[in-house]
Amino acid sequence: MIHPPPFPTSVDQLTEHFLSDAVGSEVSGFHAERIGEDRGMLGKIFKLELFFVDDALAPLTIVAKFAAMREETLAIAKQGRTHERELRCYDELLPPTPVSAPEMLASWYNSETAEFLLLQEMVDADTSVDQIAGISEKQARLVITEMAKLHAFWWGDPVLESMEWLPRLDDQRRRVNLTTITRKGWDQLAELLDEEIASTITQDAEQLAGEIDQMLCRTAEFPSSFIHSDLRADNLLFSPDGSSVVLIDWQGCCVAPPVFDFAYFLIQSLTIDDRQKFEEELLLFYMEELGEYGLAISFDDLRGVYKSSLFYGLAIACSIPLINDISKPRVRELGVAMGTRSIQALRDHGQI
Repeated sequence: MIHPPPFPTSVDQLTEHFLSDAVGSEVSGFHAERIGEDRGMLGKIFKLELFFVDDALAPLTIVAKFAAMREETLAIAKQGRTHERELRCYDELLPPTPVSAPEMLASWYNSETAEFLLLQEMVDADTSVDQIAGISEKQARLVITEMAKLHAFWWGDPVLESMEWLPRLDDQRRRVNLTTITRKGWDQLAELLDEEIASTITQDAEQLAGEIDQMLCRTAEFPSSFIHSDLRADNLLFSPDGSSVVLIDWQGCCVAPPVFDFAYFLIQSLTIDDRQKFEEELLLFYMEELGEYGLAISFDDLRGVYKSSLFYGLAIACSIPLINDISKPRVRELGVAMGTRSIQALRDHGQI
């Protein structure tokens, strides 16, 4: 259940009384620690350690996620309904889905401001994983398996059509949101990139926005399922022993062709060299995993959607200077990595 306002909109506003109501046991105190800084672009995330009045209860560690209170970020989130989508995804779609995702404990949302609060379980993760450094082929296969479970489970399910909050890839709101991001963000992103890389793009910001719009409309014509839409290494929690992965940050979830997730994930999570080396092999593995979970799609069809989807990564790279602080070194490095990888993938497939 998603609760209405009022609710705390920052960690400073949390109280023992509020947390007691949220977790169902009387909290005597808590400790908050910022985590995921420079990674969560649309939210601020804290690890909370809760202590209870009842000494028989062991301390509980959970995650509290708030909206990032930058005006531009909230405006983009409100326009795209991204915060609402994440909360409703946790509330309505993920519980029956056979995919590894954190359990939601409680949530609150203000539709007027796009402010929110999400309390969820804390997942123990390998903190050495870094999107800028890139993940390994073995790690990519773990993610692809989870991706295949998600896509196959919701394939052709009429329930998706009844959820007005869950947009299709070519939904007008999504088109406006992504084209606006591209139009406003490209010039700022280009300033971060190596001049040789940036000059590969001969279109101006307005023309690029048009490319993004065409991509969304073109790709939406393929058969679709429920997808995450922002699968990249910073939104993945690999277990410390490397045996499993949990998918987090579902703000971008939508109805789209399954391989749309795959394309964005592969381009943004692997180094350019590894993506070029393993691209065909991992696409074949994805096809086989879909088959394992009951969804048969030909390799040629998957490859067709893969190529059709490539401009999406560039649109998301354009969002980084708009919704985060590029004075922070890691934010700048992330923008450079995402922009460079997207442009190289477009070049490799003859789209620029």
